[in-house]
Amino acid sequence: MNAKNEITGMQLFFIIVQTQIGVGILSMPTDIGKIAKQDAWISMMLAGITVQIIVLLYMFLLSKFPEDTYYGMVNKCFGSIFGKLIMFAYIIYFLSVLVVSMTGFYQIIASWIFFETPKWVILLLFAVPAVYMARENVVLLARFKMLISFLLPLLFVILSWVYFHPQFLYLLPVGGTGTQAILEGIKPAIFALMGFEAYLFFGYYVKMNRKKELRKAAFATAFVTSFYVFTIITTQVFFYIEELIIVPYPVLYIMKALEFTLLERIDLIFLTIWMIIALSSFISFLFLAANTLEQFFSKGKHTLMVYISIVISYIAALLPTSISSMDKLTSILLSTSLVFTAAIPLITLLLSFIRKLPGKDIKS
Repeated sequence: MNAKNEITGMQLFFIIVQTQIGVGILSMPTDIGKIAKQDAWISMMLAGITVQIIVLLYMFLLSKFPEDTYYGMVNKCFGSIFGKLIMFAYIIYFLSVLVVSMTGFYQIIASWIFFETPKWVILLLFAVPAVYMARENVVLLARFKMLISFLLPLLFVILSWVYFHPQFLYLLPVGGTGTQAILEGIKPAIFALMGFEAYLFFGYYVKMNRKKELRKAAFATAFVTSFYVFTIITTQVFFYIEELIIVPYPVLYIMKALEFTLLERIDLIFLTIWMIIALSSFISFLFLAANTLEQFFSKGKHTLMVYISIVISYIAALLPTSISSMDKLTSILLSTSLVFTAAIPLITLLLSFIRKLPGKDIKS
């Protein structure tokens, strides 16, 4: 591999973190709270444990095939015909994620800041910088994510202001919603953590001290889970649960309610930071969509595939859609995401044993 396309475990860590934390963080406490109520944070912790187990399976799979991309592994284990079909399914999956992300971004920006701005303009503001970054190689992508990583502690600091007047009684009774509700809340919680599959695709670019570096990156999901649990608890000690489940973007409403002597409209500052982080997540999925197209057609034209991916997703996001239809698309994506993030990688790993495809041993 060309040295310019090699990344470290720490760079992979930031890629995964900033792929996971995207558009959904603003509505995530409400989405899980509607099901698990005040125990939403427990659902998120259980989802995080589940995802962490999946990521460990990813690490094992990558260790078995040190010289192959994920698609190379799939082709070896499933055969070229089924491998192509699976690759095509991943293309549809990534493009769907792009459409849902763009639509979610538009809904938030249009309802909170730019009330009269046309949809095509807002989407264009999101698409253009994404194309600019996604067409670059993975090293520049990783450096960009490390460069903006300081924004995450800023979000933490701003949210921490809630704890000057917390209402911890709102979290009680712990476990009061029952086991079934908590377990049902895991599904939207895993959806909020979506992006951890980036480990499968970007892990290929980690070459030096591979086992050790891959272990570092495996903790990215644990970091995101901790941040999400903190965010959920923060919203729940501010809003009573019956209020929380009817507030579409609780984090923004908290920011709007905060008062500072020198600053006004903290929500706009928070939203500005969030826009950069959401864009970073979108860039990752755009890169993956283009990379999948590139390998599907066996063409080494990454920039062209980025343009094709963004045009398809941009046009799809522009189509007139009602809130109910977008909810339906999101629900379908939620249901199918586990197929692409868990089922296919697990079957690939099992087939590698059945077909005796151990790959090469890795020296750390």
